[in-house]
Amino acid sequence: MNWFSNKQKMEQNMYPEIEITDEDLREIVYFILMKFQSDGLHIQGTSSKRDLLGGYIERWFNKSAETIVFNKLLENKPYKVIPDYFLYGNDSDKNAPDLLGLEVKNKVIPFVKYRDGTWENISNMPRVEVKVVRKDQYLVGVREPQMIDDYYVFIESDLSEDYLARLFADEVFSEKYFKNLQTKDEFIASDKDSQIIPHNQYRKPEKIGTYRLLGIYKRDDFKNGTVLCGKKVSPLYFSNAENIEVRGDIIETIAVKNEVFSYSYAGNVYLPMHISGTDKIKVVKKNKTTFYLETPKQLKINGVPVNAGRVKISFKLFERSSNWEENVITKNMLPLVIKDSTQELISIFDKISRG
Repeated sequence: MNWFSNKQKMEQNMYPEIEITDEDLREIVYFILMKFQSDGLHIQGTSSKRDLLGGYIERWFNKSAETIVFNKLLENKPYKVIPDYFLYGNDSDKNAPDLLGLEVKNKVIPFVKYRDGTWENISNMPRVEVKVVRKDQYLVGVREPQMIDDYYVFIESDLSEDYLARLFADEVFSEKYFKNLQTKDEFIASDKDSQIIPHNQYRKPEKIGTYRLLGIYKRDDFKNGTVLCGKKVSPLYFSNAENIEVRGDIIETIAVKNEVFSYSYAGNVYLPMHISGTDKIKVVKKNKTTFYLETPKQLKINGVPVNAGRVKISFKLFERSSNWEENVITKNMLPLVIKDSTQELISIFDKISRG
């Protein structure tokens, strides 16, 4: 892996959260409804499920991130990106890039062209793939067969659990329904375990949620900064760090390079950690899922502060039963070990827009 200097890491931008508006919600849901209506396999195969439409919206909602994030990113530019909002038949190749081109003063500049069931690249135009990960998602990855694009855009989503209720008319939240649905205490003989949950009036949610750009990374930079997990290989990743009393002598010392520490044990695959405050780790003992270190001063390990003394670091296993290779990294490590090429891609867009 090619790790970058502290100076480069400090220069990485923390992109702001972007509020998803009601207009954003209505637009993406309209697209999803069109897709739902046109999806022949979907209608034939699973139309008996009552939660079908809701699940379908959940599955496709993240497509809104492409438009919302790039509109914000390029808000001062004389052009905008054109995401893929085509609807496809079942025999069409699934190879469309997420961004199809630019629109400049009502002029379309394609990055790709569709020809008889498949998308073809236009020479010297960028291919851009957008990946959306949840805020509570710890790991990110790209399958090795999908590593065919020039740039990978990682976006973090933080959606309210009930965001779809923003679509409902205000009348749905009328107090009269709350009153009509009240239960009668006369039916309860006893409830010593408090299993009857009292009604609370439901209010229309105030927010839909947010998107936040994590960064845009070139293919080779992403490959070099991630761990390639083979078929059915399950890597271990940082879970927790805590001060603890443990006996034993120091058995080895491992270097911390540019605040990145790579643990190894018995041929297992581990995802790197971020450790600030030292350039070396003194190991007291170790096994597959934990190791113990000794430090003369405070450290911060993947954002967790620990005091001087002995520290236990725990790992979790990321279960993978898939039959493909995948480039994997913990989300917090993305801007620390991979060069952010957001400005580079925008510069390419600028040049293309000028013709």
